[in-house]
Amino acid sequence: MNVTPMIDVVMVLIIFYLMVGQLAIDRRTEITPPATATGIIETQERDPITIGIHKDGAITLNGEPIDADRLYGELNGQIARNPNLAISVRADRDSPYRVVRPVLHDIRDAGVTQIELVTEQGS
Repeated sequence: MNVTPMIDVVMVLIIFYLMVGQLAIDRRTEITPPATATGIIETQERDPITIGIHKDGAITLNGEPIDADRLYGELNGQIARNPNLAISVRADRDSPYRVVRPVLHDIRDAGVTQIELVTEQGS
């Protein structure tokens, strides 16, 4: 029995599912920050740690998903290596505050001294 055509079909299905999975991950990373009429526009080139809070409650650290339980430990380790590190928090405008508050507490408890809340410039 020749199984080559079946292997070809299975390989095509694997590639299809890998591509669809990557598209789903890319779509999940979209965060729409809240709009504000005040604030400053960041002009200097820096590379802060970015924490993303999505409207479904998912948390990302520099674009990588992370459990809320591991966030404090990871931040604590990075602050131990670089005490002057800045944290940039990008929360979705539709995410409830009950999801944002524990993240802000973890940042404070890790000893971070520079926290930036990212917003969009609105009218």
